[in-house]
Amino acid sequence: MPVPVRRFEWDDAVPGPRSDEFVARVTDESIRAYAEATGDRLPEGPAGSAVTAPSGYVFVAAPQRRHATMASIGCRAPEQDPFEPRSTPYVGSDVRYFRPIRAGDTVHSVTVLDRKFERGGNRFVVFRVDASDEAGRPVAVYDYTCLWERVPGRTGRSQRRPASGHGIGPPGRDPGSETGPVLVKAETVETIAAYGGLPVGRPQDWMSTHTNEEFARSAIFGGAVNAGVATACYTAQWLDLVEQPGVLWHRGRLESRALAPVRAGDILQITGQVREEPGDDTVRVYEIVAVNQAGVTAFRSVATVRSA
Repeated sequence: MPVPVRRFEWDDAVPGPRSDEFVARVTDESIRAYAEATGDRLPEGPAGSAVTAPSGYVFVAAPQRRHATMASIGCRAPEQDPFEPRSTPYVGSDVRYFRPIRAGDTVHSVTVLDRKFERGGNRFVVFRVDASDEAGRPVAVYDYTCLWERVPGRTGRSQRRPASGHGIGPPGRDPGSETGPVLVKAETVETIAAYGGLPVGRPQDWMSTHTNEEFARSAIFGGAVNAGVATACYTAQWLDLVEQPGVLWHRGRLESRALAPVRAGDILQITGQVREEPGDDTVRVYEIVAVNQAGVTAFRSVATVRSA
């Protein structure tokens, strides 16, 4: 008689479990499907060269597969529970890039349960994804933080944009003026579903707050929201407008945090500024924010880029 699979709980979140290996064969079609889902533009390369993916494509080529990490110790994710499913939504990510992903590449990745912590009464679990190419060379590594359990009545912090119109600056300094253009993203039911439908190795029984409206209504935000990594991709798109496309692939870093849910009907204005960083003048640090139509800062990224 088969042993029933139990739901993964907070006490099970001991660092160490690893998923099986996920293998993604990168094609022109898969890159273009990602670009269409996120409204991204593809960099133009020399005629006949392989298409280079936007930096946000790392979340598709090397997806965070927490369900597979939990399965490695005989458990199912809360989103897979047939009796009382619940969401464990994205809170933030921290990506370090090493080399570009291009059409024709094969990307290998493993998801590891890295750590857990509590803050303000809320509980968080951090998964780490290690991605490499077919030769074993590192492509990227990123942390993905989930809100595991929250204090009732709290859905996370949100911040209103200052009346001056400036983005968020680090403590103790005037945030200064914005750099470059304003990137506008109009989120819709269709755009949320398009990203939620990208192939990222999720099982058929996964209950998604991005594509399952009934489940989303019972989940933490009371309705469908976009994938947090999709908004991270939007901030990377803004950076590509200011720098050269794909600049993050070259030993860059993108640290992101969701501050408020992004829903269908939201219009995000994405802006950024250069931080003043002492020392190495080959390194530039940008602070990028996505502000919705109500003036609420829904998302914030800090991008570190390096001169070639």
